[in-house]
Amino acid sequence: MPRTARTTLLVLSAGTILSAAAPTLAATDPWPQYEVHNGVFYRVEKRTEYGAEVKLFHGPSGTLTREQLRGQVAAQAPRVLSDGLAKRLAAVGKGAPLEVVVVMRAQPAEPISRQVLAPVQARVRELSARMRAISARTNPLADGGVSLPPIAEAMLAAGEPDPAGAAERDALARRIDDLMRDARQDAARRIAAALGPEQDALAARVTALGGRVTHRVSVSNVLGVVLPAGRVAELAADPRIAHVGLNNPGVPELDTSAASIGAPTFWSNGVIGTTWDAAVLDTGCFQAHPAFAGKTFISNIGVTDTGTHGTAMTGIFASTNATNRGIAHGCDKIVISLAGTDATSMTGMAFIASTGEPEACNYSFGNGTASTNDYAPIDQFFDGVISSFDYIVSKSTGNGGFGSGNPTITHPAPAFNLMAVANIDNTGDTNRANDRINTSSSRGPTAAGRKKPDIGAPGTSIMTTNTSGGFTAVTGTSPAAPHIGSAILLLAHLGTTDIKAAKAVLINHTDAMDDRGTSSTADDIFVDGSFWNRRYGWGYVDLTRAYAHGLDVFVDSIPDRPENADFRLYAGRLFQHEKVTLVWQRHVAYNGSTYPTQVESLSDLDLRCYRRSDNTLLANAGSPIDNVEQFSLTAADETVVVKVEAFGTFDPDITSEEFALATQENFVAATGPAFTPTINAPVSVVAGSTFALSASVLNSGDLPAHAVTAQFAGMPVAVGANPAPLGTIAQGAGPIANWTVQAPATPGSYDVTVTVASSSYGETFTGLGQLTINVTGACRGDWNGDGVVDFNDFLAYLNDYNAGLPIADINGDGVVDFNDFLEFLNLYNTPC
Repeated sequence: MPRTARTTLLVLSAGTILSAAAPTLAATDPWPQYEVHNGVFYRVEKRTEYGAEVKLFHGPSGTLTREQLRGQVAAQAPRVLSDGLAKRLAAVGKGAPLEVVVVMRAQPAEPISRQVLAPVQARVRELSARMRAISARTNPLADGGVSLPPIAEAMLAAGEPDPAGAAERDALARRIDDLMRDARQDAARRIAAALGPEQDALAARVTALGGRVTHRVSVSNVLGVVLPAGRVAELAADPRIAHVGLNNPGVPELDTSAASIGAPTFWSNGVIGTTWDAAVLDTGCFQAHPAFAGKTFISNIGVTDTGTHGTAMTGIFASTNATNRGIAHGCDKIVISLAGTDATSMTGMAFIASTGEPEACNYSFGNGTASTNDYAPIDQFFDGVISSFDYIVSKSTGNGGFGSGNPTITHPAPAFNLMAVANIDNTGDTNRANDRINTSSSRGPTAAGRKKPDIGAPGTSIMTTNTSGGFTAVTGTSPAAPHIGSAILLLAHLGTTDIKAAKAVLINHTDAMDDRGTSSTADDIFVDGSFWNRRYGWGYVDLTRAYAHGLDVFVDSIPDRPENADFRLYAGRLFQHEKVTLVWQRHVAYNGSTYPTQVESLSDLDLRCYRRSDNTLLANAGSPIDNVEQFSLTAADETVVVKVEAFGTFDPDITSEEFALATQENFVAATGPAFTPTINAPVSVVAGSTFALSASVLNSGDLPAHAVTAQFAGMPVAVGANPAPLGTIAQGAGPIANWTVQAPATPGSYDVTVTVASSSYGETFTGLGQLTINVTGACRGDWNGDGVVDFNDFLAYLNDYNAGLPIADINGDGVVDFNDFLEFLNLYNTPC
């Protein structure tokens, strides 16, 4: 629900909340969803068949399983030339020079970066946890106390200032910044060294074909090439090449913001992005602007702006002007490089990555409309850089407007890992209730139905730095994007340094909005709860709530097998319309023979919510093609269990998938029910007799267990349901299952078991209890069961006694000792 005019006197700025009777819309996907392989769109369907999770792909040749699709695609001749390039080749003469982008099959960047960054990230997580603990001391929602509904959250008073804590937090941030910079730089060097030989060889091939290499991308195996049109097909036939496409031009996407999104909530609590670094991939920056005084710039294109656009974007990040203040104006370094065509922007981004500096980079250029191409090479490139170098990219969605039919978003907005940002018109004031999408803002979803844009931010008449040393109002999705990149730096200053976690927090605490399917904004409305819209994305960014809940996020990982371990559980309380958001990443690395011309397939994670008390499924989010999932409660407040689960299997190269889960306050990670059943029965019974046996079923886990049963095995049950239904068992509780059991007719030692099973939260939890029972003859002194009590029985018992066997524990006290020997003598001397 949007909030009206805010003050910064409270941590959560007080204000009026719009009517809770606003419509609640289910987060459903009313459009088909596809995967694209070798240029063919396959509609994706998820099913569970006979307990197995499967994906089906409906295409021109019928319905295929994942394995069948892999085989079919592998058998096809790869489509190396893009459709756009094929059309251009048909329209020009053979001697016409064409600028193309060449993507190689081998893409080693991400595997190399995983190896380099993994040991560093463990230390970063430890330092980040210490930062988060400091931030929690001044955040009243982070005290682990009572969970509050949103209207009460908004009235919380600010925590006491903690100058010493803030200084300690900044010192920790500097340590993280140093660690990550060094690791990123190391990764960049190793990647460049790995790419060099193949890029050299391809450059020689290009020269032999009468062309030249114009760009070599050092962090991804991509080259920009100029080549006679008649030789392009020869180059594309090289088996080392995965894709050749046109070098699309890049266009800057220009057409009161800090207060309207709640940034002063961070600022008033001393969180301004200190220590963290930004990057702007654009036209350059007028670094001598007074608003940038004291900032450290790293640039490979000089100290001025080749246009005006880059200076404007940089100001939204970093301006220190008291009136026109940047969202993350406390940021440290600013890395600048040149954007333009696909190849120019890739080369510029390679420089930015090689510095190892930024935690957030803004790219407010568009490289062609993504009307029919769901995932272009430049989209893949941006995904690879984000995943390999662990910084976020905020990207403008474009200024194509509502359009008709096909999407109007621009590349690389369809990339999975970046944040694609729509342009909200904040009407020049701080009252969010009258804010609406700018009619020029581009519309999604992607060509295959993926949910882009991600989020909306102010982008209309934004006052920012210009190249004359003053300030100018700019409009478009261009200025909207750096609001989000800046927000990532603010969250990092809190201690939420994982970029997936920061993305999840921002998306989880938006105000959802609906364009109601029309190009007009007059009928647009705010929507309670979770809702994705093709113009607004997941909603209008709200940094007031993002600050309050910036620590309410988990970063974890999950395997895809075994099936009984491919999930994680989290427990807490949700109020009506409160949301939970799951985010993970697309990986970019060539994956052997699985898809000869494609990168690793997206891991599929699902998000579910159960009522803790009775196991009712309350919400379910499981898109087959997206890497963001979200749900909210549409009914009453609930104490819930949230589950993140892997659906099916991951790409062969992915052994586990790391994710971020943004929740509300006071959620905790849980492992689920666990059972340690104890069997209570005589240690020794007479053959053929009936006797009472029970099992104490203790739930030693951290969540209630539902639909619990206890199954006895090892002897026939004479009386009692088997399995015995035990219903719901609270954590720490231990009900008792009772049976009357028939002893076997043949004496001997028998192992009996009680297996406990619970169907809870969509999973089966089990536990096993075991006991050995000695079955004797009609006389208990007949130890060997031959029907006669004699010296042979004495010797048989003596052997078991000396060996300390449990069967010799006649009195059942759990110890084989002299008392048992005396008990046996009594049995031996008792006539039968």
